[in-house]
Amino acid sequence: MKPIKWFVLAALLLFFGQKSEALSNLPKNDNHQMRKDGEWLQLFNGKNLEGWVPKVTGYKSGENPLNGFRVENGILKVDYSNFAAFNGRFGHLFYKEKFSSFVLHVEYRLTGELMPDAPSYCYRNSGVMIFSQSPESMEITQNWPVSIEVQILGSTDKMKQLTACVCTPGTNVFYNGALSREHCINSTSKYFYDGEWVNLDIIVHGSRDIYHVINGDTVFHFSKPQIGGALLTENYPLPEGTILEDGYIALQAEGQPIDFRNVKLKILDDNKVTSQASRTPASQAQTHSTGKMIDNFDAYTSSEQLASKWYKPGHGGDLIRMLEDKIVGGGKYSLKCAYTTTKSDDKFYGAVCRVERWDLSGCNGVRFWFKPDGSGREMTFQLNISNKDGKNIHDLWEYTYLTEKGDTDARWITIPFFALKHNIKYADSPDVSPVFRPEAVIEVAIYIGGKNDEPGSGVYYFDEMEGCKLQF
Repeated sequence: MKPIKWFVLAALLLFFGQKSEALSNLPKNDNHQMRKDGEWLQLFNGKNLEGWVPKVTGYKSGENPLNGFRVENGILKVDYSNFAAFNGRFGHLFYKEKFSSFVLHVEYRLTGELMPDAPSYCYRNSGVMIFSQSPESMEITQNWPVSIEVQILGSTDKMKQLTACVCTPGTNVFYNGALSREHCINSTSKYFYDGEWVNLDIIVHGSRDIYHVINGDTVFHFSKPQIGGALLTENYPLPEGTILEDGYIALQAEGQPIDFRNVKLKILDDNKVTSQASRTPASQAQTHSTGKMIDNFDAYTSSEQLASKWYKPGHGGDLIRMLEDKIVGGGKYSLKCAYTTTKSDDKFYGAVCRVERWDLSGCNGVRFWFKPDGSGREMTFQLNISNKDGKNIHDLWEYTYLTEKGDTDARWITIPFFALKHNIKYADSPDVSPVFRPEAVIEVAIYIGGKNDEPGSGVYYFDEMEGCKLQF
Protein backbone atom coordinates (compact mmCIF):
# COMPACT_ATOMS: atom_id res chain seq x y z
CA MET A 1 0.00 0.00 0.00
CA LYS A 2 1.33 3.47 -0.90
CA PRO A 3 1.93 5.89 2.00
CA ILE A 4 -1.23 7.85 2.84
CA LYS A 5 -0.63 11.54 2.28
CA TRP A 6 -2.33 14.19 4.37
CA PHE A 7 -4.30 16.24 1.84
CA VAL A 8 -3.33 19.85 1.31
CA LEU A 9 -6.86 21.13 0.76
CA ALA A 10 -7.96 20.41 4.33
CA ALA A 11 -4.89 22.22 5.69
CA LEU A 12 -5.71 25.32 3.62
CA LEU A 13 -9.31 25.30 4.76
CA LEU A 14 -8.24 25.03 8.37
CA PHE A 15 -5.75 27.89 7.91
CA PHE A 16 -8.37 30.24 6.50
CA GLY A 17 -11.02 29.21 9.00
CA GLN A 18 -13.22 27.66 6.30
CA LYS A 19 -13.27 24.06 7.48
CA SER A 20 -16.42 22.14 6.45
CA GLU A 21 -17.74 18.90 7.83
CA ALA A 22 -19.11 17.87 4.43
CA LEU A 23 -17.28 14.94 2.90
CA SER A 24 -18.15 16.33 -0.55
CA ASN A 25 -15.49 19.01 0.04
CA LEU A 26 -12.79 16.37 0.28
CA PRO A 27 -11.35 15.06 -3.02
CA LYS A 28 -11.29 11.36 -3.76
CA ASN A 29 -7.88 9.68 -3.74
CA ASP A 30 -6.64 12.61 -1.70
CA ASN A 31 -3.73 10.62 -0.25
CA HIS A 32 -3.52 11.79 3.34
CA GLN A 33 0.08 12.35 4.42
CA MET A 34 0.56 11.15 7.97
CA ARG A 35 2.76 13.41 10.04
CA LYS A 36 6.05 11.70 10.77
CA ASP A 37 5.77 12.04 14.52
CA GLY A 38 6.65 8.47 15.39
CA GLU A 39 7.33 5.02 14.10
CA TRP A 40 4.66 2.46 13.39
CA LEU A 41 3.72 0.45 16.47
CA GLN A 42 2.79 -3.12 15.63
CA LEU A 43 -0.25 -3.71 17.84
CA PHE A 44 -0.65 -7.29 16.58
CA ASN A 45 2.54 -9.36 16.66
CA GLY A 46 1.27 -12.03 14.26
CA LYS A 47 1.89 -14.80 16.80
CA ASN A 48 -0.59 -14.50 19.66
CA LEU A 49 -2.97 -12.10 21.40
CA GLU A 50 -0.31 -10.48 23.55
CA GLY A 51 -1.37 -6.92 24.38
CA TRP A 52 -5.04 -7.56 23.66
CA VAL A 53 -7.93 -8.09 26.11
CA PRO A 54 -11.18 -9.82 25.08
CA LYS A 55 -14.57 -8.83 26.46
CA VAL A 56 -17.54 -11.01 25.48
CA THR A 57 -21.15 -10.47 26.55
CA GLY A 58 -21.83 -12.51 29.69
CA TYR A 59 -18.16 -13.12 30.49
CA LYS A 60 -15.63 -11.22 32.56
CA SER A 61 -13.03 -9.03 30.92
CA GLY A 62 -10.09 -11.17 29.80
CA GLU A 63 -12.12 -14.34 29.15
CA ASN A 64 -12.04 -15.67 25.59
CA PRO A 65 -14.81 -18.28 25.41
CA LEU A 66 -14.19 -21.20 23.05
CA ASN A 67 -11.12 -19.45 21.67
CA GLY A 68 -13.34 -17.25 19.51
CA PHE A 69 -10.48 -14.78 19.11
CA ARG A 70 -7.42 -16.69 17.92
CA VAL A 71 -4.26 -16.40 15.85
CA GLU A 72 -3.55 -18.78 12.97
CA ASN A 73 -0.82 -18.44 10.34
CA GLY A 74 -0.17 -14.81 11.21
CA ILE A 75 -3.84 -13.84 11.04
CA LEU A 76 -6.00 -12.63 13.94
CA LYS A 77 -9.27 -14.49 13.45
CA VAL A 78 -12.79 -14.10 14.74
CA ASP A 79 -13.80 -17.75 14.48
CA TYR A 80 -16.95 -19.58 15.61
CA SER A 81 -16.00 -23.13 14.67
CA ASN A 82 -16.12 -24.20 18.35
CA PHE A 83 -19.53 -22.59 19.00
CA ALA A 84 -22.75 -24.61 19.04
CA ALA A 85 -24.62 -21.28 18.73
CA PHE A 86 -23.87 -17.57 18.93
CA ASN A 87 -26.21 -17.16 21.92
CA GLY A 88 -25.86 -13.39 22.01
CA ARG A 89 -22.13 -13.52 22.73
CA PHE A 90 -21.11 -10.21 21.21
CA GLY A 91 -17.36 -9.77 21.52
CA HIS A 92 -14.68 -7.09 21.35
CA LEU A 93 -10.92 -7.48 21.49
CA PHE A 94 -9.30 -4.40 23.09
CA TYR A 95 -5.76 -3.18 22.80
CA LYS A 96 -4.28 -2.64 26.26
CA GLU A 97 -3.62 1.13 25.94
CA LYS A 98 -5.76 4.07 24.92
CA PHE A 99 -4.87 6.79 22.43
CA SER A 100 -5.98 10.26 21.39
CA SER A 101 -4.39 11.24 18.06
CA PHE A 102 -3.15 8.52 15.77
CA VAL A 103 -3.35 6.69 12.49
CA LEU A 104 -4.63 3.13 12.88
CA HIS A 105 -4.03 0.77 9.97
CA VAL A 106 -5.98 -2.49 9.77
CA GLU A 107 -6.32 -4.99 6.95
CA TYR A 108 -9.42 -7.18 7.05
CA ARG A 109 -11.38 -9.72 5.06
CA LEU A 110 -14.81 -11.19 5.74
CA THR A 111 -14.97 -14.98 5.61
CA GLY A 112 -17.50 -17.73 6.19
CA GLU A 113 -21.14 -17.49 7.15
CA LEU A 114 -23.01 -15.64 9.87
CA MET A 115 -23.96 -17.81 12.86
CA PRO A 116 -27.59 -18.89 12.26
CA ASP A 117 -28.90 -17.43 15.52
CA ALA A 118 -26.99 -14.14 15.30
CA PRO A 119 -29.09 -11.04 14.51
CA SER A 120 -29.69 -10.51 10.80
CA TYR A 121 -28.09 -7.04 10.94
CA CYS A 122 -24.77 -8.78 11.71
CA TYR A 123 -24.67 -10.27 8.21
CA ARG A 124 -21.24 -9.46 6.71
CA ASN A 125 -20.81 -7.03 9.61
CA SER A 126 -17.94 -6.27 11.98
CA GLY A 127 -16.13 -3.15 13.11
CA VAL A 128 -13.21 -1.33 14.69
CA MET A 129 -14.08 0.64 17.81
CA ILE A 130 -12.25 3.86 18.72
CA PHE A 131 -12.72 6.31 21.62
CA SER A 132 -13.96 3.29 23.57
CA GLN A 133 -14.41 2.75 27.26
CA SER A 134 -12.11 0.08 28.72
CA PRO A 135 -13.09 -3.60 28.68
CA GLU A 136 -13.10 -3.91 32.45
CA SER A 137 -15.48 -0.95 32.78
CA MET A 138 -18.16 -2.64 30.69
CA GLU A 139 -21.17 -4.15 32.40
CA ILE A 140 -21.06 -7.95 32.39
CA THR A 141 -24.03 -8.21 29.99
CA GLN A 142 -23.23 -5.13 27.89
CA ASN A 143 -23.16 -5.94 24.17
CA TRP A 144 -21.22 -2.96 22.83
CA PRO A 145 -18.79 -0.61 24.56
CA VAL A 146 -19.61 3.08 24.62
CA SER A 147 -17.46 4.09 21.67
CA ILE A 148 -17.37 5.12 18.03
CA GLU A 149 -17.59 2.18 15.64
CA VAL A 150 -15.90 2.28 12.25
CA GLN A 151 -18.34 -0.21 10.81
CA ILE A 152 -17.01 -2.93 8.50
CA LEU A 153 -19.59 -4.22 6.03
CA GLY A 154 -19.22 -6.70 3.19
CA SER A 155 -21.22 -7.22 0.03
CA THR A 156 -22.54 -10.23 -1.86
CA ASP A 157 -24.19 -10.59 -5.26
CA LYS A 158 -27.57 -10.20 -3.57
CA MET A 159 -26.74 -7.55 -0.96
CA LYS A 160 -24.64 -4.42 -1.45
CA GLN A 161 -23.23 -2.67 1.62
CA LEU A 162 -20.87 0.28 1.99
CA THR A 163 -17.96 -0.12 4.39
CA ALA A 164 -16.13 2.16 6.85
CA CYS A 165 -19.43 3.73 7.90
CA VAL A 166 -19.85 5.14 11.40
CA CYS A 167 -22.06 3.74 14.17
CA THR A 168 -22.44 5.27 17.59
CA PRO A 169 -23.12 2.97 20.57
CA GLY A 170 -23.71 5.38 23.45
CA THR A 171 -22.32 8.32 21.47
CA ASN A 172 -23.10 11.05 18.94
CA VAL A 173 -20.89 12.83 16.39
CA PHE A 174 -20.80 16.05 14.41
CA TYR A 175 -21.36 15.32 10.70
CA ASN A 176 -21.88 17.83 7.89
CA GLY A 177 -21.50 20.66 10.35
CA ALA A 178 -24.20 19.60 12.82
CA LEU A 179 -24.75 17.20 15.68
CA SER A 180 -26.13 13.95 14.29
CA ARG A 181 -28.25 11.61 16.37
CA GLU A 182 -28.34 8.92 13.69
CA HIS A 183 -27.04 5.63 15.08
CA CYS A 184 -25.34 4.70 11.79
CA ILE A 185 -24.31 6.93 8.88
CA ASN A 186 -23.20 5.56 5.52
CA SER A 187 -19.82 6.24 3.95
CA THR A 188 -19.09 6.74 0.25
CA SER A 189 -17.01 3.59 -0.17
CA LYS A 190 -16.99 1.06 -2.96
CA TYR A 191 -18.31 -2.48 -2.45
CA PHE A 192 -16.05 -5.25 -1.19
CA TYR A 193 -16.73 -8.97 -1.21
CA ASP A 194 -15.94 -12.16 0.74
CA GLY A 195 -12.27 -13.09 0.89
CA GLU A 196 -11.10 -9.70 -0.39
CA TRP A 197 -8.43 -8.04 1.75
CA VAL A 198 -9.32 -4.40 2.40
CA ASN A 199 -7.01 -1.68 3.75
CA LEU A 200 -8.67 0.47 6.41
CA ASP A 201 -6.93 3.55 7.84
CA ILE A 202 -8.51 5.58 10.63
CA ILE A 203 -6.91 9.01 11.03
CA VAL A 204 -7.72 10.62 14.36
CA HIS A 205 -6.79 14.08 15.62
CA GLY A 206 -8.37 13.89 19.04
CA SER A 207 -11.94 15.12 18.86
CA ARG A 208 -11.23 17.65 16.09
CA ASP A 209 -11.14 15.52 12.94
CA ILE A 210 -11.57 11.82 12.25
CA TYR A 211 -11.24 10.34 8.76
CA HIS A 212 -12.03 6.85 7.44
CA VAL A 213 -9.87 5.85 4.49
CA ILE A 214 -10.42 2.70 2.39
CA ASN A 215 -7.66 1.61 0.01
CA GLY A 216 -6.42 5.21 -0.13
CA ASP A 217 -9.83 6.87 -0.60
CA THR A 218 -11.33 9.07 2.11
CA VAL A 219 -14.88 7.79 2.53
CA PHE A 220 -16.02 9.44 5.77
CA HIS A 221 -15.20 12.48 7.92
CA PHE A 222 -16.65 13.57 11.27
CA SER A 223 -15.70 15.39 14.47
CA LYS A 224 -16.61 16.00 18.11
CA PRO A 225 -17.41 12.45 19.25
CA GLN A 226 -19.36 12.69 22.50
CA ILE A 227 -21.37 10.74 25.04
CA GLY A 228 -25.09 10.33 24.31
CA GLY A 229 -27.52 8.78 21.88
CA ALA A 230 -28.75 5.23 21.52
CA LEU A 231 -27.35 2.29 23.51
CA LEU A 232 -25.85 4.43 26.28
CA THR A 233 -25.73 2.19 29.33
CA GLU A 234 -27.60 3.18 32.45
CA ASN A 235 -25.66 5.15 35.06
CA TYR A 236 -22.71 5.75 32.73
CA PRO A 237 -20.14 7.81 34.68
CA LEU A 238 -19.72 10.53 32.03
CA PRO A 239 -22.65 12.91 31.36
CA GLU A 240 -24.23 13.22 27.94
CA GLY A 241 -22.46 15.79 25.78
CA THR A 242 -18.99 15.00 27.18
CA ILE A 243 -16.52 15.30 24.29
CA LEU A 244 -14.29 12.26 23.87
CA GLU A 245 -10.62 13.13 23.46
CA ASP A 246 -9.19 9.63 23.81
CA GLY A 247 -10.14 6.02 24.36
CA TYR A 248 -9.39 2.39 23.63
CA ILE A 249 -9.28 0.57 20.29
CA ALA A 250 -11.14 -2.72 19.82
CA LEU A 251 -11.87 -5.23 17.07
CA GLN A 252 -15.45 -6.47 16.91
CA ALA A 253 -17.04 -9.95 16.79
CA GLU A 254 -20.80 -10.15 16.12
CA GLY A 255 -21.34 -13.70 14.87
CA GLN A 256 -19.74 -13.07 11.46
CA PRO A 257 -16.27 -14.62 10.94
CA ILE A 258 -13.62 -12.10 9.94
CA ASP A 259 -9.82 -12.04 9.60
CA PHE A 260 -7.49 -9.19 10.59
CA ARG A 261 -3.80 -8.68 9.85
CA ASN A 262 -1.15 -5.96 9.89
CA VAL A 263 -2.77 -4.04 12.74
CA LYS A 264 -0.46 -1.12 13.46
CA LEU A 265 -0.64 2.42 14.78
CA LYS A 266 1.33 5.63 14.38
CA ILE A 267 1.04 8.26 17.10
CA LEU A 268 0.55 11.84 15.88
CA ASP A 269 2.21 14.80 17.57
CA ASP A 270 -1.02 16.06 19.13
CA ASN A 271 -1.53 12.67 20.73
CA LYS A 272 -2.19 11.90 24.35
CA VAL A 273 -1.30 8.33 25.22
CA THR A 274 -2.68 7.02 28.49
CA SER A 275 -1.32 3.78 29.87
CA GLN A 276 -3.55 1.04 31.16
CA ALA A 277 -2.83 2.10 34.74
CA SER A 278 -4.19 5.63 34.26
CA ARG A 279 -7.97 5.77 34.27
CA THR A 280 -10.57 8.30 33.23
CA PRO A 281 -14.06 8.03 34.77
CA ALA A 282 -15.24 5.94 31.80
CA SER A 283 -12.47 3.43 32.53
CA GLN A 284 -13.45 2.76 36.12
CA ALA A 285 -14.98 -0.62 36.84
CA GLN A 286 -18.74 -0.93 36.73
CA THR A 287 -21.22 -3.60 37.72
CA HIS A 288 -24.48 -4.27 35.97
CA SER A 289 -27.44 -2.16 37.02
CA THR A 290 -30.09 -3.63 39.29
CA GLY A 291 -33.11 -5.14 37.54
CA LYS A 292 -36.29 -6.77 38.84
CA MET A 293 -35.25 -9.85 40.75
CA ILE A 294 -36.88 -13.17 39.93
CA ASP A 295 -34.70 -15.17 42.33
CA ASN A 296 -31.13 -14.89 43.60
CA PHE A 297 -31.58 -18.00 45.82
CA ASP A 298 -30.20 -16.24 48.91
CA ALA A 299 -33.43 -16.17 50.94
CA TYR A 300 -33.69 -19.95 51.33
CA THR A 301 -32.50 -21.59 54.55
CA SER A 302 -32.32 -25.15 53.26
CA SER A 303 -32.45 -27.24 50.10
CA GLU A 304 -35.83 -28.55 51.25
CA GLN A 305 -37.26 -25.04 51.35
CA LEU A 306 -35.76 -24.32 47.92
CA ALA A 307 -37.26 -27.53 46.50
CA SER A 308 -40.70 -26.57 47.78
CA LYS A 309 -40.55 -23.37 45.71
CA TRP A 310 -38.65 -24.72 42.69
CA TYR A 311 -40.69 -27.86 42.16
CA LYS A 312 -40.18 -30.74 39.76
CA PRO A 313 -43.25 -31.28 37.52
CA GLY A 314 -44.71 -34.74 36.95
CA HIS A 315 -43.05 -35.08 33.57
CA GLY A 316 -39.38 -35.36 32.69
CA GLY A 317 -36.45 -37.27 34.12
CA ASP A 318 -34.99 -37.08 37.60
CA LEU A 319 -33.88 -33.63 38.74
CA ILE A 320 -32.73 -32.84 42.28
CA ARG A 321 -32.78 -29.18 43.39
CA MET A 322 -30.24 -28.07 46.01
CA LEU A 323 -28.71 -24.93 47.44
CA GLU A 324 -25.05 -24.47 46.51
CA ASP A 325 -22.79 -22.15 48.52
CA LYS A 326 -19.46 -22.51 46.71
CA ILE A 327 -20.31 -22.26 43.02
CA VAL A 328 -22.29 -19.01 42.82
CA GLY A 329 -22.76 -16.05 40.54
CA GLY A 330 -23.26 -13.70 43.48
CA GLY A 331 -24.53 -13.62 47.04
CA LYS A 332 -24.63 -16.72 49.27
CA TYR A 333 -26.26 -19.46 47.20
CA SER A 334 -27.05 -20.70 43.73
CA LEU A 335 -29.53 -23.27 42.41
CA LYS A 336 -27.85 -26.63 41.79
CA CYS A 337 -29.75 -28.92 39.39
CA ALA A 338 -28.52 -32.52 39.38
CA TYR A 339 -30.37 -34.24 36.54
CA THR A 340 -30.61 -37.57 34.71
CA THR A 341 -32.02 -37.97 31.22
CA THR A 342 -32.87 -41.03 29.16
CA LYS A 343 -33.87 -41.76 25.57
CA SER A 344 -37.56 -42.19 26.40
CA ASP A 345 -40.02 -39.68 24.95
CA ASP A 346 -40.96 -38.25 28.36
CA LYS A 347 -37.58 -38.34 30.12
CA PHE A 348 -35.08 -36.97 27.60
CA TYR A 349 -35.10 -33.79 29.68
CA GLY A 350 -35.24 -32.70 33.30
CA ALA A 351 -37.47 -29.82 34.39
CA VAL A 352 -37.75 -27.45 37.33
CA CYS A 353 -40.39 -24.71 37.77
CA ARG A 354 -41.37 -21.92 40.09
CA VAL A 355 -44.86 -20.38 40.22
CA GLU A 356 -45.26 -16.78 41.36
CA ARG A 357 -46.27 -13.43 39.90
CA TRP A 358 -43.52 -11.16 38.62
CA ASP A 359 -44.16 -7.76 37.11
CA LEU A 360 -41.28 -7.28 34.67
CA SER A 361 -42.71 -4.15 33.05
CA GLY A 362 -39.98 -1.71 32.09
CA CYS A 363 -37.66 -4.63 31.26
CA ASN A 364 -36.79 -5.76 27.74
CA GLY A 365 -35.21 -9.09 28.69
CA VAL A 366 -33.97 -11.42 31.38
CA ARG A 367 -30.50 -12.44 32.45
CA PHE A 368 -29.07 -14.99 34.81
CA TRP A 369 -25.79 -16.56 35.79
CA PHE A 370 -25.25 -20.07 34.42
CA LYS A 371 -22.60 -22.77 34.69
CA PRO A 372 -22.88 -25.81 32.38
CA ASP A 373 -21.28 -29.20 33.00
CA GLY A 374 -19.56 -29.74 29.65
CA SER A 375 -22.12 -32.30 28.47
CA GLY A 376 -23.33 -30.14 25.60
CA ARG A 377 -26.96 -30.67 26.60
CA GLU A 378 -29.25 -27.84 25.64
CA MET A 379 -31.06 -25.71 28.20
CA THR A 380 -34.46 -24.09 27.62
CA PHE A 381 -35.60 -21.12 29.68
CA GLN A 382 -39.36 -20.64 29.68
CA LEU A 383 -41.74 -17.93 30.91
CA ASN A 384 -45.47 -18.48 31.34
CA ILE A 385 -47.75 -15.45 31.15
CA SER A 386 -51.33 -15.13 32.33
CA ASN A 387 -54.19 -14.18 30.06
CA LYS A 388 -55.86 -10.76 30.27
CA ASP A 389 -57.97 -11.97 33.23
CA GLY A 390 -54.89 -13.07 35.17
CA LYS A 391 -55.54 -16.78 34.68
CA ASN A 392 -52.97 -19.44 33.87
CA ILE A 393 -53.70 -20.84 30.41
CA HIS A 394 -50.11 -22.06 29.76
CA ASP A 395 -49.26 -19.26 27.36
CA LEU A 396 -45.56 -20.16 27.10
CA TRP A 397 -42.61 -18.15 25.77
CA GLU A 398 -39.18 -19.78 25.63
CA TYR A 399 -35.58 -19.60 24.49
CA THR A 400 -33.33 -22.62 23.90
CA TYR A 401 -29.66 -22.13 24.75
CA LEU A 402 -27.24 -24.53 23.08
CA THR A 403 -24.15 -25.40 25.10
CA GLU A 404 -20.85 -26.81 23.84
CA LYS A 405 -19.33 -30.14 24.80
CA GLY A 406 -16.41 -29.67 27.14
CA ASP A 407 -17.41 -26.12 28.09
CA THR A 408 -17.81 -25.66 31.85
CA ASP A 409 -17.13 -21.93 32.02
CA ALA A 410 -19.60 -19.87 34.04
CA ARG A 411 -21.22 -16.97 32.22
CA TRP A 412 -24.18 -14.59 32.23
CA ILE A 413 -26.93 -15.43 29.79
CA THR A 414 -29.04 -12.62 28.34
CA ILE A 415 -32.37 -13.29 26.65
CA PRO A 416 -34.13 -10.33 25.03
CA PHE A 417 -37.88 -10.65 25.11
CA PHE A 418 -37.94 -10.31 21.32
CA ALA A 419 -35.89 -13.54 21.08
CA LEU A 420 -38.50 -15.60 22.96
CA LYS A 421 -40.41 -18.08 20.82
CA HIS A 422 -44.14 -18.46 21.39
CA ASN A 423 -45.09 -22.02 22.33
CA ILE A 424 -48.88 -22.52 22.33
CA LYS A 425 -48.72 -26.30 22.03
CA TYR A 426 -49.90 -26.75 25.63
CA ALA A 427 -52.26 -23.76 25.86
CA ASP A 428 -55.54 -24.48 27.62
CA SER A 429 -57.38 -21.69 25.80
CA PRO A 430 -57.19 -19.85 22.46
CA ASP A 431 -56.94 -16.64 24.51
CA VAL A 432 -53.16 -16.48 24.10
CA SER A 433 -51.34 -13.19 23.70
CA PRO A 434 -49.92 -12.29 20.26
CA VAL A 435 -47.07 -10.47 22.00
CA PHE A 436 -45.08 -11.22 25.13
CA ARG A 437 -46.40 -9.26 28.14
CA PRO A 438 -43.62 -8.81 30.72
CA GLU A 439 -46.04 -7.52 33.36
CA ALA A 440 -47.94 -10.84 33.35
CA VAL A 441 -45.25 -13.45 34.15
CA ILE A 442 -46.65 -16.12 36.47
CA GLU A 443 -44.15 -18.98 36.13
CA VAL A 444 -40.51 -19.64 35.32
CA ALA A 445 -39.34 -23.04 34.09
CA ILE A 446 -35.97 -24.50 33.17
CA TYR A 447 -35.58 -27.60 30.98
CA ILE A 448 -32.24 -29.40 30.72
CA GLY A 449 -31.72 -31.73 27.76
CA GLY A 450 -33.13 -32.09 24.26
CA LYS A 451 -34.24 -34.92 21.99
CA ASN A 452 -30.96 -34.85 20.08
CA ASP A 453 -28.76 -34.87 23.20
CA GLU A 454 -27.00 -37.94 24.54
CA PRO A 455 -28.76 -39.30 27.67
CA GLY A 456 -26.93 -39.24 30.97
CA SER A 457 -26.42 -37.36 34.21
CA GLY A 458 -24.93 -34.01 35.05
CA VAL A 459 -25.19 -30.80 37.06
CA TYR A 460 -26.16 -27.30 35.88
CA TYR A 461 -26.02 -24.22 38.13
CA PHE A 462 -28.17 -21.07 38.01
CA ASP A 463 -28.06 -17.80 39.96
CA GLU A 464 -29.04 -14.11 40.00
CA MET A 465 -32.12 -14.47 37.79
CA GLU A 466 -33.72 -11.10 36.99
CA GLY A 467 -35.70 -9.06 34.51
CA CYS A 468 -33.59 -6.21 33.22
CA LYS A 469 -33.01 -3.53 30.61
CA LEU A 470 -30.64 -5.04 28.06
CA GLN A 471 -28.53 -3.03 25.62
CA PHE A 472 -30.21 -3.56 22.22
